[in-house]
Amino acid sequence: MTHVKSWTWWGVMGLVLLAGPVSAQRLPFTWDVPGVVGVVEVSVPVISSGIPVKLSAVRSKEKPGVILSKMVDRFALWGFHIPPMSEQPQFLREPMITAIDTRAFISYTAILQPNPDGTTTVFLGQADLSQAPRQQSTVAPVYPGGAGLMQTEMEGARTLVYSVSARQLDVEVYYRNELAQAGFEEVDPLVFRSSHDEIALKIALAKEGKLSVIVVRRTVSPDEVRPSTD
Repeated sequence: MTHVKSWTWWGVMGLVLLAGPVSAQRLPFTWDVPGVVGVVEVSVPVISSGIPVKLSAVRSKEKPGVILSKMVDRFALWGFHIPPMSEQPQFLREPMITAIDTRAFISYTAILQPNPDGTTTVFLGQADLSQAPRQQSTVAPVYPGGAGLMQTEMEGARTLVYSVSARQLDVEVYYRNELAQAGFEEVDPLVFRSSHDEIALKIALAKEGKLSVIVVRRTVSPDEVRPSTD
């Protein structure tokens, strides 16, 4: 049992590394590992990039090669996309396979660990990315789908810069709604103020049709007079 527990952490780490965008055609999917002779307790909670990974493990009397073949057949039966073995990531010494459900946005990964007694421990993980968390910033809300976030702080102002594939009008409406709910008032076009902070938004065309979003936030006093932008 000590040997099994010592490898549980490595199985967890492998599943975390492999949790990525993927999906399924029928739900709920069941693993159906051949030759199961016991269940292995996995008590470590797993979070990958903010996404909970549903993790379980079983012990099988079959050899890794047999289990791997059955896993491939199982994934194919459910219509999952199975990347060629040459494209399957191998972060551990143990054999592993990942299948992709391109409709439900779920990844399925199995890691096979041979045991000294001839059995095989099979770590099974699935990550539902359909509700992936939005990227967060301490400067201002981030438009859904924003990528490449960069934050800087200089001379009392904090700046957030990122790119996004969206229409400029949609980005502007998003910020007007989000900042209004946060207690900001639009005092000039795309300049918002609360009792303590001012947020200025600039949107410019970037490469490949994307938009560059620049948000500058600075602290102000309630009675501060803003310089004219004319």
